[in-house]
Amino acid sequence: MSNKWLTISFSVMISSILHGASLNEALHGLKDNPYGFAIFDVGITAWDLENFSSIDIQREWVYHQFGELEIVQESIANFFGEIGSNENEAAFRATVRLKEITDKVVEASGKETAWVCLRSFTPTDRFDVPRWHVDGPYYTPNGAEDLLFKFVVTLVGPTTFFYLLPQELRKTTEKTIHNRLYMKNFCKQENIVSPKIGEGAVFIGGQYAAVTALHSEPPIHENRLFFSIVPCTEMQLNALKARVTAIYPKDSRN
Repeated sequence: MSNKWLTISFSVMISSILHGASLNEALHGLKDNPYGFAIFDVGITAWDLENFSSIDIQREWVYHQFGELEIVQESIANFFGEIGSNENEAAFRATVRLKEITDKVVEASGKETAWVCLRSFTPTDRFDVPRWHVDGPYYTPNGAEDLLFKFVVTLVGPTTFFYLLPQELRKTTEKTIHNRLYMKNFCKQENIVSPKIGEGAVFIGGQYAAVTALHSEPPIHENRLFFSIVPCTEMQLNALKARVTAIYPKDSRN
């Protein structure tokens, strides 16, 4: 690997990791980021993380909420009850915090509503070989300025992998992205970027975007709790729901 590429990688890595930046600043920078992702401080504290870590996770499961954001807190409480023994104050505090984050992300997006997803994982070897991929179109954008992005944060366990993929290699990955063993060797460790636990990330998805973020689940050898939000308009919500439910079953093991 050339010194030139190392220099470019380092400078873009610094611009992609916006420690202390606001969500609005991260979204603004995302539009010009050549790797399609930005990492930033979402405001989750050490106390929050300690509280999330006390959530009992006994099964792998997925919670979806399409619109109706006023019931997010209640429905997340139901999800926590499905994955473990979580009839306690810690679980209630976690639901309040996740509803606050949902409202913050949707407000910053300028959209009206969102798809909200919460996933629990138990230890598995499914991602020991990373599943490098880019997200497809969440919905059809309303013009070139309509940014298709997903917000993600890992609350418990290992965090998402993002890759500093240069523009000149994107055609290569389009042809090989479904070959997990090839991509494992292609994606060099020194160019993999992960948020800290509790740090937020926003990244671009969709075939309509010039730059989408190459990312993967990390190896998961411990319990994991992962939260994501895709803001959209009310008009875009039905298409988003149809796409998600067609390819993303409730039971995340399938």
